[in-house]
Amino acid sequence: MNKEVLDDIGRVISGAADTVSRKTGEIVELTRLKNQIYNLEREMKRDYEDLGKMIYEQYLETGMVDEALRPVCQGITKKQDLVKECEGEIECLKKEH
Repeated sequence: MNKEVLDDIGRVISGAADTVSRKTGEIVELTRLKNQIYNLEREMKRDYEDLGKMIYEQYLETGMVDEALRPVCQGITKKQDLVKECEGEIECLKKEH
């Protein structure tokens, strides 16, 4: 083979390697950013849950809560009562058998 052909092959291979390297770096960076978003969203979900629990505990302790939140707090209390009722029924059924 002549030198020009070998040089052309070398340039093609070098260019392909550069492209693969660049694309790999982009994929790694995209994956890192997506993981960071996932972790931040998971932390925000926990923060929202904590905030909701704090508001509900304030409602239980003081009965005072923003009027817009009162129906939600009352709904939680009703659901907790229903859970306790169902658990009581489960215990009764277990004792019968």
